[in-house]
Amino acid sequence: MKVYVLDENNRNREQMLVWLYDNRNISWVEVFEDSFICVERIEQFPPDVCFIRLGSNTIYGLKTARMIHIINPEIRIVFVSDERDYAMDAYEIGAYGYLLSPVSRDKLESCLVPLNRVDSS
Repeated sequence: MKVYVLDENNRNREQMLVWLYDNRNISWVEVFEDSFICVERIEQFPPDVCFIRLGSNTIYGLKTARMIHIINPEIRIVFVSDERDYAMDAYEIGAYGYLLSPVSRDKLESCLVPLNRVDSS
């Protein structure tokens, strides 16, 4: 599974990255601090899931998510925020998940579990 993280450099992001790198089902993790560079990369190499920071002055989270859904509606978007205020907006544009900071490992991994399931039929 390929995972992108669009977030500013902060302690919460660093902890999330440790957990993502520890997950054996994830083959690729790429980190972005610029929304436009992230979208350009997604056009070329789409991820399975993209974690996007909301409530940042430098990251355009909701706008970026809308652009990602236009590029590829199959990409699962999980928002990460310090506030509950953006939850309705996030779900209106089709978010797969919404994590409040500080993110716990269990909640982070719960956003990845459906992607890891193997069909036994």
